[in-house]
Amino acid sequence: MGIVVLVFMVLGILHQSPIKWFSLGALKYKPLVIQFIGSGLLLVGLWNVFWFGVRHLTVFWGIAALISGFFMIMTALVILAEHHSQFFTSIALKKIVDSIKPLLALWLVGLSVSSVLYGVTIIQLNLGLPIID
Repeated sequence: MGIVVLVFMVLGILHQSPIKWFSLGALKYKPLVIQFIGSGLLLVGLWNVFWFGVRHLTVFWGIAALISGFFMIMTALVILAEHHSQFFTSIALKKIVDSIKPLLALWLVGLSVSSVLYGVTIIQLNLGLPIID
């Protein structure tokens, strides 16, 4: 599951990247791509927070899952709301998104740090090296 989480973190970063050469380019404006990245990031973020993070609050990876899941959820909400997704018909959801959107840079920095942590750990696991416990 760590690889899936990492893939969606990277896709979220690439979708929202303000750096032209680092973004998805024309793909970031295609509705199916937007729905796939946004929905996937939201689902994986919810899984990270509510399935893994909450169940493992006493270990490092539980806290890391909780924090990275939060960043994924915030980024996913911005992605889905920016492109007039059918998920955001509620006034309350629109207000929530309007309040978190100005902090997109913070969500992307947190997502970037989380993706580096996950990526390095996956490489360490595959090489048989010790990881943070």
